Amino acid sequence: MSAPLLAPHRSIRTFQATPVPEETVQAVLAEAQRAPTDATAQMYSLIRVRDRQLRLAISRACGGLPPVEAAPEFFVVCADLARLAALLSLSGKPLGRFPAIGLHFATVDATLVAQRLMDAAEAAGLGVCPIGALVNGIEALPQLLGLPPLVVPAFGICMGFPAEDPPLRPRLPLSLVVHENRYRTPQPEELQQACQQMNPITRSGNWLAVLERYFAPSGIMEQRETPFRATLARQQLASI
Repeated sequence: MSAPLLAPHRSIRTFQATPVPEETVQAVLAEAQRAPTDATAQMYSLIRVRDRQLRLAISRACGGLPPVEAAPEFFVVCADLARLAALLSLSGKPLGRFPAIGLHFATVDATLVAQRLMDAAEAAGLGVCPIGALVNGIEALPQLLGLPPLVVPAFGICMGFPAEDPPLRPRLPLSLVVHENRYRTPQPEELQQACQQMNPITRSGNWLAVLERYFAPSGIMEQRETPFRATLARQQLASI
């Protein structure tokens, strides 16, 4: 099969100032809501942030996110168990004690709906960019967004008409990410070849250095860990 099944995704970080028509936004959101969900519970919420001052505050809390400030549309995707607790209260039942598994399924639900939102947006001729760096402001976001307990932001999505046409970025070989029947540990030479394939994704041409900066000891992920755990505890979603 030569033709792609879907239009190739590219993250768009620069948008036209043209507003997205409201009927298009609503159509994209309606399509997003058709995403699969565990046990029919729909354990997610999308916060559409239209207040420009609030956008600026979010950006600053996260260390500066220009696409969040400039995109015509910006959504915060949340894992949400609060609505589920409210629904159970209709029958006089409290939410059970399952913070770890609850966070797992709520995050899966949130991710599925976000991916469908982005697919629908791109099908409508819009550009999108998921914002994982929203976690940099994780401690400030619950107050900025008025999040009740049992709700935690997962990531953001910027959306609008593209003002750039970036090239497709490389991905790991399928042979490293698709396994048959049992997990297969890659050989060192395969990993070296994968790094060579991924090097063009970085300005420096050294993808492994990017991984080190994020995931090695004292890297960005370790720096994010403590505030993230603290926020989970405040939002009553801590498992340990």
